[in-house]
Amino acid sequence: MPKPTVTSSPIAKVLLGFGVIAMTSSGMAATEDQRPTGLNGATWQFGPLNRWAYTHMSEVLPSKTIRRGAAAPRPIPGLSDAADDLEISWEGSPTPLSQLMEEQYVDGLLVIKDGKAVVERYAGTLTAERTHLLWSVSKTITGLTAASVAADGLIDLDHTVGDYVPELANSGWGTDSLRDILDMRDGSEWNEDYAAADSTVRRQDCSDGLLTGPDCAGVDVTGNYVFLPAVGRMPGRQGSFVYKSGTTDVMAWVLEAATGQRFADLVSERIWQRIGADQDAGITVDTGGFTLASGGMHATLRDVARVGQLMLNFGKSGDTQVIPKAWLQDIFSDDGSRSWPHPAAAGTRPYYRSFVWGLGDGRGSVQARGVHGQVIHVGPESGVVIVMLSSWPDAEGGAANVGFPQQQQLIESIEAALR
Repeated sequence: MPKPTVTSSPIAKVLLGFGVIAMTSSGMAATEDQRPTGLNGATWQFGPLNRWAYTHMSEVLPSKTIRRGAAAPRPIPGLSDAADDLEISWEGSPTPLSQLMEEQYVDGLLVIKDGKAVVERYAGTLTAERTHLLWSVSKTITGLTAASVAADGLIDLDHTVGDYVPELANSGWGTDSLRDILDMRDGSEWNEDYAAADSTVRRQDCSDGLLTGPDCAGVDVTGNYVFLPAVGRMPGRQGSFVYKSGTTDVMAWVLEAATGQRFADLVSERIWQRIGADQDAGITVDTGGFTLASGGMHATLRDVARVGQLMLNFGKSGDTQVIPKAWLQDIFSDDGSRSWPHPAAAGTRPYYRSFVWGLGDGRGSVQARGVHGQVIHVGPESGVVIVMLSSWPDAEGGAANVGFPQQQQLIESIEAALR
């Protein structure tokens, strides 16, 4: 197998604008199940304790089950023969993938090529049966759920948030169309600064009861059903992409209002059962019972890979059209022509569509991404799905040579090694 050289990638430069988080190794074996000392509401999100916490979310925070149903799991061909390591070219030298996983705090890696698993490896406290926190990969699953609900005519993307949720009519999202919500082109004044304790995203964590400690001083624990309606509007933002986690939670509330079902049950019926998931997933629940669609889902590595394969197959799982083909075609074919607020290398046209990142690399590559190193990479040209679940020390890396650019470089080197 050829071992191509990986250089500084223009796509990695594009991803510098996306914002992610990194972590330090805890040194715990994959089978370790003892709750670590010092884990609490102020520490669970960050390294080194997050490596255990991310694989034990139902013990850390209240969670609602996303049930897989009674049907037999849909097999992933090649799993029994998949390699547990791969030699790739890294900085010009042949390097074991296992070494790079350890250096970048990757807890689980599954690579599917042309529909067949070729590499599967676990580290930290993750096992094939354990779920792992997905952070904002949850947003992409929320978008797919919205696609299914829209296909049944239960929501109209031209209608506004206020049309479905009167409680949000006077909020920062009230007059935005669902189409703008899916593309995060709404006019809310949401601030997604993970490093600032007074940012909206961190105040939401405190209001939900998901984060405690000194940074939450002065924030009442109320939950999203109270917190989201109080977020104001910034009219000049409407129509321009600004990344905002709360916007995905707004979409989940719309889906609940439109269907009369709780969000976790919608994901179960419309995604998890239809892709033939192997295990139940879960989603964290705030103090008011709101399920956190923006970043609270936790699922097994293999089931997350099934989501990636669903996307690569334009919404089809086996013989079942789970998501309308046109919805995925719309995502893959976006030309990135609308304004983009982040740095982008020459020759790339990145975009954000239906809670999916489009790399704009000319190859149709798209990704679901979450802080602390979660990613589903879908490469239509290469026929590859790559899933990494990680436990970086903080949201944007938190360790030397750990973060979005390095993870993207790793993804590209894996794709290259499989050509």
